[in-house]
Amino acid sequence: MNTAMEDLKKLNIELEHYLNNISVPLTEDLIHLLEGKGINYLHGTTQSDIKAFYFEYEFEYLNIVFWGVDSKGKITTETISLPAKKNKNNDEKWTALIPEEIWQKASDFQDDYEEDDFDEILDEYNDEKSRLFEQWFYTCWKKAADQTNIQMDAYFSIHDTYFRTDLNTLKTLNEDEIAQRFE
Repeated sequence: MNTAMEDLKKLNIELEHYLNNISVPLTEDLIHLLEGKGINYLHGTTQSDIKAFYFEYEFEYLNIVFWGVDSKGKITTETISLPAKKNKNNDEKWTALIPEEIWQKASDFQDDYEEDDFDEILDEYNDEKSRLFEQWFYTCWKKAADQTNIQMDAYFSIHDTYFRTDLNTLKTLNEDEIAQRFE
């Protein structure tokens, strides 16, 4: 059991190193978004119509998408996948943000262990993976905001959840609380 836990901890260390290696491209993408660059606006809207940024990620693959909303909370941009350029070869079929090798090892662990404590070990691994990922994203966001000197309401969350983290305060808010900000 300890070996399994150590193996999963090593995967999170590998993930942390990988995320550190792609911090610059993500930060550059966030700077471009804050400056209104590379955004396709919908329904005749413009950069000045955007009142908040939303970032969501997939739990398993860590893929990040972005979109902007107006003062009524209506989506005003096309979604954009981030980072725009991932550290991979163009001929690779793997499209997830999490490196395939890390994902595969975690998946193999899940397939190989049927012990009662398995769920607890996997939960601990996933909690740490999410914590590392969210902290990495927040750090990149803070760097981008500091470099541009642009303040923008922005929310970060796992895909399809009721709760989001305000990237400027790190407070957790629900959809209703966020909607009140647009009133």
